Amino acid sequence: MSRNPKFQQHIHVFRAIAIILIVSAHSIPSLDWSESPLLGRFLDGIANEASIFFFFIAGYLFQHLSERFSYQSYLLQKFKTVILPYLIISIPSLYLFTMVVERTNMWPWFYELHTWQQVSLFLLTGKHLAPLWFVPTITLFYLAAPVFIYIDRKIPRVYWLILPLWILAIYNGRNGPIGPIEKALYLLPVYLLGMVTSSYRDQAEELIKKFWIPLLVVSLLGFAGYTLDYKEPPYFLMVMKLPMALLMVIALLKVYPVFGDRLNYIAEISFGIFFIHAYFISFVKVVATYFVDGRAYDGEDAYLIEGTLLNLSIYVVIVLIASVGSIWVCKRVLGRRSRFVVGA
Repeated sequence: MSRNPKFQQHIHVFRAIAIILIVSAHSIPSLDWSESPLLGRFLDGIANEASIFFFFIAGYLFQHLSERFSYQSYLLQKFKTVILPYLIISIPSLYLFTMVVERTNMWPWFYELHTWQQVSLFLLTGKHLAPLWFVPTITLFYLAAPVFIYIDRKIPRVYWLILPLWILAIYNGRNGPIGPIEKALYLLPVYLLGMVTSSYRDQAEELIKKFWIPLLVVSLLGFAGYTLDYKEPPYFLMVMKLPMALLMVIALLKVYPVFGDRLNYIAEISFGIFFIHAYFISFVKVVATYFVDGRAYDGEDAYLIEGTLLNLSIYVVIVLIASVGSIWVCKRVLGRRSRFVVGA
């Protein structure tokens, strides 16, 4: 078992790339791809479900930093830097979707519930703001942390279950009636893969280097299946992104010096960007609707910007600049306490 205490700069860069892809994935549906559907699908295949990379990184860093693990301290830290910001960031959307307008794609009985019940279900599922499903899901991993520690230290043969769990995820998908639990099962092999890659880092890196061609072939097959819109299951993004996570580790080990410190700040505040970027995506929709169509945004028919690589790049850059700028201001005003508000 490899236990390298050094800072993992390539994983730090990976985290920055992952959050940029996540912002891109959530921006793509805001553009009109009707004139170039294949390009839209191609770009969506690259960016969509980049949360798989986030979970791989989470598992990797969990194991890497687990030497002095204390469950009580761990949960307290996660409450302060993940759960508390989640609750605070959720306030505007909770108010909007319980007091002002109805959220689309909710259960047909949802708005027959009392307001406090609606709020509770929103928080338990993350459905009030599209990216926030991540928090209820990863909270299940936080709660199960002692189990993961026990697996890593006492019964590492459990890591052999990654392959069958991956196959199960490929055919079951991540969406279903029990929300975070199904998403957690879907992402479990990814998290475990991150852990085992860290735990046996030297051996893992050698194996990835040895088998990079088969890993790349599997990843490209998944990408092709998704881009060409083949019938699912299998869920092609999981086919693509799990082996791609391994390939990214090796690739970034070689090329991360090229990035230097350029992505460090984005990596450091990646959780904060994850929390707030959806608000800025909505803000851009409001502004675009007003200036392009001369009307107020009503939550529908906002696909007024032509879907091109250039327009998507501009859209993502605007959202990233707004998110990073807001977090920078928050950190300047609140100092270290900003972590309890925006998670960064």
